[in-house]
Amino acid sequence: MASRACKPETIYESNTVDIQHCPDCKMIHLTMGSITVRMSEHHFSEFAKDLSRGLFEFNTTINEQPSLRVMM
Repeated sequence: MASRACKPETIYESNTVDIQHCPDCKMIHLTMGSITVRMSEHHFSEFAKDLSRGLFEFNTTINEQPSLRVMM
């Protein structure tokens, strides 16, 4: 059985990342420098949400003033 060659199409590109989608294998190819991670469309969507939440938490943490922190 012959397999199709993966032919990803770039959907977003910047100085730090190249995001490609392959309609044949239904995978996202996320390339950051010399590292490429392949993940399902669903996993990519969840990963993007997690990154967004993580960035929000990171920005909140570094912008907090110690005198204004609330102890729970």
